[in-house]
Formats: sequence, C-alpha cells, structure tokens
Amino acid sequence: MAHTITDVMEQFLQSMLEKDMEKWIQLWDQDAVFEHPYAPPGFPKKLEGKSAIYEYIKDFPEKIDIVRFTAPTIHQMANTGYAAVEFECEGTVCETGLPYNQQYISLVNMKEGKIVLYKDYWNPLTVIESFGGRLQTF
Repeated sequence: MAHTITDVMEQFLQSMLEKDMEKWIQLWDQDAVFEHPYAPPGFPKKLEGKSAIYEYIKDFPEKIDIVRFTAPTIHQMANTGYAAVEFECEGTVCETGLPYNQQYISLVNMKEGKIVLYKDYWNPLTVIESFGGRLQTF
C-alpha cells in the first residue's frame, strides 16, 4: 500500500517520539540516501542504503530524548515525488542534560511509498551547543 508524504512524515515523527527505530527504518527504501549537508565535524554528511541509515540512527533515542515535534508543514512539488518538509522538535541530550530544540527543513523524495532521498537541513550550532561541544559522544 502506497503512503503519501503526509502519512510517511507523520509515521516518521511518531516513531521518533516512541523511540521505535525499527518502525522508523521501515519507511525507507532499501537503496535510500540520507544526507546532512550542514553536518558538523564528526557527523556523516551522507549515508547510503537502509542498513547504513539504521546503523547511524538505531541508538539515537539513547542520545537525544525528543519529547515533542511540531506538526510538519509539507510543500509538495508537483509531479516530482519531492517535498520540502518543515518541523521543529524539543528534547534533551541525555548525556549533557542540555536542551535540544531544533528546526528542520528537509527535502524528501519518495518512490512507491518509501523514502529514497532525505536531505536533512538542521542547524549544526544547535547540535554543538546541546552536546556541550563534545560531538564525539554522538
């Protein structure tokens, strides 16, 4: 059953809130690409393939406790499979106890109801501050 970008993004964010990374990874195509164009040093800029994406994200709930997402605003690009998605989160970095309040703008491309490309544009300064400048812990 094909999913719309709205369905996928709702499941994407809900899975993160539930800390269910097994459910979250099922939204991705086997050959998906996950990019972080503004990644600070020590963070990958590009992950290729569902297994690499899962290895990167599987421990995320142990590092950052996300407690709230805003409803995503989705800007669908006609007849392309692409959408720009905007949302924010509130949480805490587990190791530092510092707040993690991030704004995201993501370019998402889907095919047959699965994410094939996810370009995640987030503020690296927020990450650096929230981890107390110790990014190696991520």
